[in-house]
Amino acid sequence: MKAVWGVAYKVACGVCLVWLAVVLGVAVHYGWRALVADTFVIPSDSMSPTLLPGDKVRVDKAVFGARLYTSLDFTDGRMESIRTRGRRGLRYNDIVVFNYPVNDKGHIGFKMNYVYVKRVAALPGDTISFVHSRPVNSHYKGVLGLAEAQRRLEETPDSLIPWYAMRNILVETAVLGYTIKDIPPVYVPRQGDILRMDDWRKVEIYRRAIEWETGRALAWDGARGQCLSDGRPLPYYRFRKNYYFVCGDMVYGSKDSRYWGFVPEEYIVGVVDRVVESHHPVTGRERRERRGLNLTNNE
Repeated sequence: MKAVWGVAYKVACGVCLVWLAVVLGVAVHYGWRALVADTFVIPSDSMSPTLLPGDKVRVDKAVFGARLYTSLDFTDGRMESIRTRGRRGLRYNDIVVFNYPVNDKGHIGFKMNYVYVKRVAALPGDTISFVHSRPVNSHYKGVLGLAEAQRRLEETPDSLIPWYAMRNILVETAVLGYTIKDIPPVYVPRQGDILRMDDWRKVEIYRRAIEWETGRALAWDGARGQCLSDGRPLPYYRFRKNYYFVCGDMVYGSKDSRYWGFVPEEYIVGVVDRVVESHHPVTGRERRERRGLNLTNNE
């Protein structure tokens, strides 16, 4: 009888150890994905030729700090989170994965699995403009993005570019009168900075960010020449959050900050550092030459 109980005990211990190993394995797997790194497959050519459709990229979350949700209630696009301490802040030309910030109603709103990948062109507090299709940053004198692609866009006659792609700038309408080739200086909001709300264009450009932060509707009173927040005058606004301006390397075919505006810092997932593997999206053929391609920004 003792022998039977001994065998049963050993079997039970073995089963427990197996289950413990499985639980630990799952915890390590998902903990790694949440805190250290994850992989994403590139669906479009907006970052071509740097990233191609079918590339599986590794996204390092420890660079900027991993985002941890403090609530799983994403009703109405809400998202509450904290961020672990990262190794560094974002840099110019970092390739980042982020949650697309604009919801179906045209406001900033969170969607769990709706992510984009673009290149950082401006940090919080920068002023960015586009001159002859080239991004010009007030705090960075190097090349942002791919100069050759920008040159090709500049040389493309306006008549060959669809109207909506040419003029729906910063707010996805043509109301501002800007074009994809030439955009006047635009300030990228930084936490704590104060902006004078003395022009209707500022209301249009910063409407999404301010309404997201305050929960109040923003409007321009043309008769009185003033900005209104839920009907009350708003001569100045102090930003509560940091934002980024991002662009795709395929400057003609990328829908990015040039069209829909700024990315809130809370929406940043991580920094792309390499291509893990790559398969042609149609044929499934493996592109071995892209495996392990290093995309680390060493600036």
